Amino acid sequence: MARGATLGLRDLVVTGESRRRILDVPELDLAPGTALGISGPSGAGKSTLLYALAGMAAQMTGRIDWDGTEIVAQTPAGRARFRADRIGMIFQDHLLFEELSALGNAGLPALYAPKAQRRAIRDRAADRLTRLGIDAGARRVASFSGGERQRVVVARAMAADAPILLADEPTASLHREAADALADDLMAAARDEGRTLVCGTHDERLLARMDRTLRIADGRVAE
Repeated sequence: MARGATLGLRDLVVTGESRRRILDVPELDLAPGTALGISGPSGAGKSTLLYALAGMAAQMTGRIDWDGTEIVAQTPAGRARFRADRIGMIFQDHLLFEELSALGNAGLPALYAPKAQRRAIRDRAADRLTRLGIDAGARRVASFSGGERQRVVVARAMAADAPILLADEPTASLHREAADALADDLMAAARDEGRTLVCGTHDERLLARMDRTLRIADGRVAE
């Protein structure tokens, strides 16, 4: 898959109940291979922006253009297809299948890929799990700790070889050594492999490694 994606965002507004405006971002442009860190207090809108970039915000207006594909105006099914093809997501709600092993979960993108690509996806999933210190054996993720589950989610996101990586607090449940190892992988995905990375985080050490940072406060860009 081609590496990286160009983002052009204009006049993005996300609304919640009673049409209350919960996020307002006038403009954001990213080149392929850019690592963008989003900072701000809890509840400021970091996760909302990531969900919007993935086409998962229910009520939004404006334009989100990924490599010439505008996703705001698409149907929910169209957005889902775009996510499956182009986005690797590392979100706090892990959405793992409890009855499956780490490799079974991390290799799930293979189920939605063309047959010729499935073996490579599973191999990448196994490699990422090893790099993150997770046993890819038969043990079910139902018995995993929060940190172990987070690493499975990371492996799943990176196994699909997607050109766009969206990460919401990816180091939150990891000890410092594991967090730094994950940061190494995320930065390599952007700088060495050319992927576009957008990461919402409170982790100052992770933010310091980003190419750019954007601060969100009360649903608005603060700088």
